[in-house]
Amino acid sequence: MQRLPSDHHFFRHIKSTWMDGDFVDPAAFRLREKDGQFEDGLSVNWCEFFEMPTAQETVKPLREKLVANGRTVSKTSKFAHLNVQDAKSAASEYVDVEIFCENDSQDPSHSLVTGYEALNDQVAEALAKVVKAILPAYG
Repeated sequence: MQRLPSDHHFFRHIKSTWMDGDFVDPAAFRLREKDGQFEDGLSVNWCEFFEMPTAQETVKPLREKLVANGRTVSKTSKFAHLNVQDAKSAASEYVDVEIFCENDSQDPSHSLVTGYEALNDQVAEALAKVVKAILPAYG
């Protein structure tokens, strides 16, 4: 796994139930827990992998990749756009997080934000505060 550079960005897929108007609910950044175990990290996608000039232009190839891999991306879905360093700085009030690209053969942009299981709620709220933009999945 490779660490994402500080000046790079990532997207978090945001389902409509995680939106309140233009505000992303911190629930979108909470790690899921199953049978007393947290997931390995928060699933995100590395924007610069797609080599597009803007975040907006990255949405379409990312959406197509997610759908091709069986993910549901609805017409009301959004993508939260975050800077790697801003996310790490926001979380650092509570814990140091790392953001790694998994180099998954099905989705080479797939990345994880890791290291905050013990402070899940606090870090989720911190990440929600540093969202740079909310982009529609379609449009």
